[in-house]
Amino acid sequence: MNKKTVITGIGIVSPIGIGHKEFWKNLVSGNSGIAPMESLDLSRYHCKKGAEVKNLKPEEFLGQKGLRYLNKGTKFLASSVKLALDDAKLSIDDEVANQTGILIGSSLGNFSQTTDYFHDIVRENPSELSPMQSYDVALNSSINYASVIYKIKGFARTISSGFTSGIDAIGNAHKLIQNGKANIIIAGGFEQISFDLYMIFLLRKMLAGSNPTDREISMPFDKRRNGFIMSEGSYVFIMEDLEFALSRGAGIYGEISGFATIFAGNKMFHTGKRVEKARAAMEKCLNDANLSLHDVNLINANGNSGDLSDLIEAKAIGELFEKRGKEIPVCAVKSVVGECYGASGAMQTAAAVLSIHNSLIPPTINYEEKDPECDVNITNEKQLRDINTALVNSFDYSGNNSCLVLKKYE
Repeated sequence: MNKKTVITGIGIVSPIGIGHKEFWKNLVSGNSGIAPMESLDLSRYHCKKGAEVKNLKPEEFLGQKGLRYLNKGTKFLASSVKLALDDAKLSIDDEVANQTGILIGSSLGNFSQTTDYFHDIVRENPSELSPMQSYDVALNSSINYASVIYKIKGFARTISSGFTSGIDAIGNAHKLIQNGKANIIIAGGFEQISFDLYMIFLLRKMLAGSNPTDREISMPFDKRRNGFIMSEGSYVFIMEDLEFALSRGAGIYGEISGFATIFAGNKMFHTGKRVEKARAAMEKCLNDANLSLHDVNLINANGNSGDLSDLIEAKAIGELFEKRGKEIPVCAVKSVVGECYGASGAMQTAAAVLSIHNSLIPPTINYEEKDPECDVNITNEKQLRDINTALVNSFDYSGNNSCLVLKKYE
């Protein structure tokens, strides 16, 4: 079988808007969601910025019952699923429920709730703990909650593969639909900001401004880049077999036509080896979609303002596309929305499919000083452009390299 996979609904809970319309409006306007963080007390630390979700009212999507037992990541995910279902005009009745699965990526998920729970066990008498304190601590608890409240009976799966988790979930969902294993899959990624994650990234000096003399700003591919800004949110899609979508008269945003993932093997490999693996992932993805290098109109880059990670990606693009590597528009949305780790690939997918749907490329903000070693065509201003094919790159620090190809539906 070689069925076609299309996107019929988009659900977004993000630092720049709730719902895909508000997200897109702020993204193309370059309205950054990065600001001093309000949810954490960072008075003792010099890195203070993040991209936090604000103005979400989960009770509008989920009702009041049981909300107090949910962590914010679960609220993000469940709210975004409701937004996607409404956008796709998809009602999950008994017949549809058995044909529908949910496949969500998250690198760190409910990590903070897990650590808090075990801290309470050690600190307090375990017999005095409420059973509900363990309700939302497992990595898959958010996905299970969403599958129950929306009556999804096909399957409920969590993918955790580092920073590429979200795009891996979407890619695997595409393969299941392509091979006739499901008609509908809700796929994407979610993450949440917490103090323990902040400390992990800070101590590893991965955050912008980790060194007090550096600027705390997200500036992908810019010569001044010095690390990423933390982000949170949830980005999910209603993905359907084309024939099924057409049979119910669904609107279509675009088609997923290719997916590939390659593990570099060791994050300590020299730069040349990691460039080779990133290049191979892009090439393998285009081959999976039966496309040539000349078919690509847009690259939605992993670019997260990391000194080495941006360099690796830029060199991989240059080596694969050669002269066209300096011509193809490269967009880095993390300049506006930040690095959402396991959800970033899903976030980039949302931006790419909306670019195709609206014939518009968002700006990469804060790109001011060109790095000669990152010789790619950065879109520092929004561009009106007809886009038939977009390549989405999601690479992480541990050697995961995953790519997705999106096409205009015709």
